[in-house]
Amino acid sequence: MALTATTLHPRVLARQAAARADVMAPPRAGLEPITFPPLDGLEPAVASHLREARSELERAAATAQRGDLARAYGAFGRIVHAYEFFAAAEAAYLNAARLSPGESDWPHLLGFLYQQTGRLEEAAVSLGAARRARSGAGALAVRLGDVYVALDRLRDAREQYESVLTTLPAAAHQGLGEVALRERRYREALEHFRAALDRVPQATALHYSIAMAYRGLGRLDDARAHLAQRGTGGIVAADPVVDSLPSLVRGERLLVIRGNRFYAAGRYQEAADAFERALAVAPSSVPAHVNLASALVQLGDMPRAIDQMQSAYARSPDEVEEQVVALALQLSEHERYGDAIALLSGAERRVPGRAATATMLARLLASSPELARRNGARALELAMAVEGNEPRPAHAETVALALAELGRCSEAAEWMRRAAATAEATGDAAEVSRLRAELPRFEAPPCRAPGR
Repeated sequence: MALTATTLHPRVLARQAAARADVMAPPRAGLEPITFPPLDGLEPAVASHLREARSELERAAATAQRGDLARAYGAFGRIVHAYEFFAAAEAAYLNAARLSPGESDWPHLLGFLYQQTGRLEEAAVSLGAARRARSGAGALAVRLGDVYVALDRLRDAREQYESVLTTLPAAAHQGLGEVALRERRYREALEHFRAALDRVPQATALHYSIAMAYRGLGRLDDARAHLAQRGTGGIVAADPVVDSLPSLVRGERLLVIRGNRFYAAGRYQEAADAFERALAVAPSSVPAHVNLASALVQLGDMPRAIDQMQSAYARSPDEVEEQVVALALQLSEHERYGDAIALLSGAERRVPGRAATATMLARLLASSPELARRNGARALELAMAVEGNEPRPAHAETVALALAELGRCSEAAEWMRRAAATAEATGDAAEVSRLRAELPRFEAPPCRAPGR
């Protein structure tokens, strides 16, 4: 659940776009406009870097010489991509590729951007174009193979991995093992995973893949033995075109991006160290606080994780509320109800009245499976405040849960009827059906949610 340096809630993005749109029109037909990222709130070093990049692009656009303009768009795209301003980078790469169709770097970087942002079909198209322009690039073949695996295009993935068996054998065997595993060819998968692990013994994450192959063969003891050896080390094919991006970054953002990469690789202590260094540079960095919290969760340091998430929430509730609620849900799923309540309670104290936070907290206080964690009076106070501001079926149901915890069953049933009536008025038949199915347990004592 790591938060990237520029990940914002969609509502925040929409408001920023409307209020701060700063667009450079294309200097010639067939090109995309560039929406420059807002500089407010950025570190001085980062803001200065982006101003310099913009000035260089505008100078090239003024002359509109095709070769110079292609390079300028590409250079600008790389800089904003490095800072994870993906929309501006996408437009810049598209323009560079259109102005210089024989250059493979731009579709390569554009494909990586699409891969980062989950647009896998587009990633396959762009990386495929780069691959055709640079057929000997092994890392590009591996990256394209990984995208094909994610798209379940297993035949295409195998073709890419097989093309680099001699030049990048560890990465190729890892990819071919994944293809075979998905095709349920478990013996073949084992051969490939073992070959990859033999070449890179520190790639301990492969033990999980080996375990899955053994499980497919019904060899459960072998599967358990390899699960016990599972680690976080992986195999990554060096990709000079992509790997050069972090070198462009200055200040706190570089540390956040590095931390995110460590996190994605399962190297949680190194991720936490990077995020802590980012906070030393920029103590008010919301992404650094949120990402540090995520890393600390993985390291089992819940008190510090909760403190970091609450600090981020206090600075930017619009940006962070979704992450706070997601972390509380994650903790609840792992039966860590006390930690979930502590996280939400602290967030609610720092920024009272946020609907999602207050509702999640009220529901835990009203119906936590651990009876000792419940506080029906506090749950009712929170639920009534939310429902008074936003009278929705789900919020009325939260009031009912709180009343049930207090033993006020007839009132709880009435609130459930009110919730069903509100849902019916909005035409939500599925919600009406669900609420009516829940109603009988509120109609007579004991009506509180079961617990232990």
